[in-house]
Amino acid sequence: MPHHKIKAVRIEETQQETNLSAAQKKFNGLIQKIDTQKKLLATWQEVIPQYQQEIARKLIPLRDTFRDHQADMVVMLDTLYSTQKLAHNQRDKIAHLITSICEELIGQHGREDLKPLYDCYSEQDYDAAVQEADEMASEYLKSMFEQEFGVELDDDGFDCSNPEETAARLAEKMQERQKQAQESRSKRKKSPKQLEKEAREQEEEANVSKSIQAVYRQLVAVLHPDRELDPAERERKTELMQKVTVAYGKRDLLQLLELQLNVEQIDQSKINSIADDRLKHYNKILQNQLEELQQEVMHMELDIRRMTGLAPYAHLTPKRVFALLNEDIRTLRNQIDRIQHDLMLFNDVKQFKSWLKGYRIPSSGFDPFF
Repeated sequence: MPHHKIKAVRIEETQQETNLSAAQKKFNGLIQKIDTQKKLLATWQEVIPQYQQEIARKLIPLRDTFRDHQADMVVMLDTLYSTQKLAHNQRDKIAHLITSICEELIGQHGREDLKPLYDCYSEQDYDAAVQEADEMASEYLKSMFEQEFGVELDDDGFDCSNPEETAARLAEKMQERQKQAQESRSKRKKSPKQLEKEAREQEEEANVSKSIQAVYRQLVAVLHPDRELDPAERERKTELMQKVTVAYGKRDLLQLLELQLNVEQIDQSKINSIADDRLKHYNKILQNQLEELQQEVMHMELDIRRMTGLAPYAHLTPKRVFALLNEDIRTLRNQIDRIQHDLMLFNDVKQFKSWLKGYRIPSSGFDPFF
């Protein structure tokens, strides 16, 4: 079945009406913004699976290779520590290198087999160190959340190692507090202004619903396929009715109007002559739709930021995602080249001691084999 190009909905200036009203301008502006967000959402929906495939195909194999070399380095350093005559400061440096590499491989890559080696070179065994760090982090975050959200969290309800469960418990506490506040407000007698505002909002919502229902009913009247005798036309109408039903379920007014325009139920002159009072209801629907699309795009971008490790404030576009991935791939390849060179170099004890002489135990988390 051929697919025709979808006609765009837009109010246009005419010879009779050369200046659009504020409501008409807002209508056009909202449609343009919705179109932009839909295109961005569609781009992300296409880009994210491609990005994940590239990670699996290119980045993960390099990461696995690098981690294997790190494990080889730990074994080599342990052997050098055990078999060579070394000064006290040289032994301290080797111990630091071993514990630093083991800590990453155990914590981030599940190399539980390296725990005994870590424990051998560390002042505190790995499990105890992790437990102590988790307890400190939990206490700090618990205090921060309680101050930020004004709720009390018991120890069972807060676990920094399980952020999803913690978020759920926090949401429960917030909902409980909001419910109590709402019940307290509902017990108070409402002022005439409050009652008037509520009535106005209810009327507006009813008008919004009626506006969507009116467009939906008009489309159903001409597109219902049951009474269609021609098989090809019945198939066309069935497909269009599916689109109408989906759009109505999503309260997607723009899609419904586009369908009306494309089945020639309305034309450009009817779009141009939509009354301002109806446009007010349409604009309310379109504003809600725009906000929902923006939220959807934002959640998708948050997911990609988590995947890339990109900060919340950093500029993000679909194109930049692949640039960041290529940068990570180049960095990993350089790290692999360097650690392979060092593994070869350290086979010569004199070369190793010379390298060790220039190495300084960093005060922060920097390490030459990461």
